[in-house]
Amino acid sequence: MSLRGPAGVIHDLFVDPARRREGVGRMLLDAVLAEIKTRGSERVVLSTAYQNKAAQCLFAFMGFRPTMVKMTRELDTIAS
Repeated sequence: MSLRGPAGVIHDLFVDPARRREGVGRMLLDAVLAEIKTRGSERVVLSTAYQNKAAQCLFAFMGFRPTMVKMTRELDTIAS
């Protein structure tokens, strides 16, 4: 996300598993986006775990699009 330029950043968005699929995530995201807009940002960035398809579907529904690929490697797998 360091290549993003000026932007609002959403770090974490949690919904109790018992309340998922009820629109809570959409309402939380709407509230955060409105607050970021009032602070003058024209762009918002966030990241999500690769395997978190439910979150990715919510974010895509809310107008977010993929822009970067982050890759990770554990150092103990490097051969000496």
